[in-house]
Amino acid sequence: MGNQRYFKSQGSPLQVAGRRHHRGFTLIEVLISMTIFSIAILGLAIGAGTVMRANQTSYFSTIAISLAQDKLEELKANPATLNSCPTNCDSTVPTHDGVAFTRTWEVTNGSPVPGVSRIDVQVEWTDHIAHTVSISSLVLN
Repeated sequence: MGNQRYFKSQGSPLQVAGRRHHRGFTLIEVLISMTIFSIAILGLAIGAGTVMRANQTSYFSTIAISLAQDKLEELKANPATLNSCPTNCDSTVPTHDGVAFTRTWEVTNGSPVPGVSRIDVQVEWTDHIAHTVSISSLVLN
């Protein structure tokens, strides 16, 4: 009678096979889930790198615009200094976080009409690629 009780607790072969399936994950299931997880993490890492690079470019753009505005206001405040400078004429090259910013400016007298001068200021820098920011203004002679 002891054996009969043992066999009854085992159940039918289908029940035994069903219980065997619930024992854990197969190696293939683990490998597939690890692959999916790895691809997701790789996507997040690439996205984070792209966001960091865009933030750095925005930071440098803000600095370049500020440098261009400063030079433009300086030229407008001192009409005697209204002359073009096709190369970097700053006594010291402005740098931020190891990136050098080159400022150039051009003054065009009589443009767009006589008695008015146009001032174009351009700031260039290179972080991972070359960038340029330009601003313009008009002043009465």
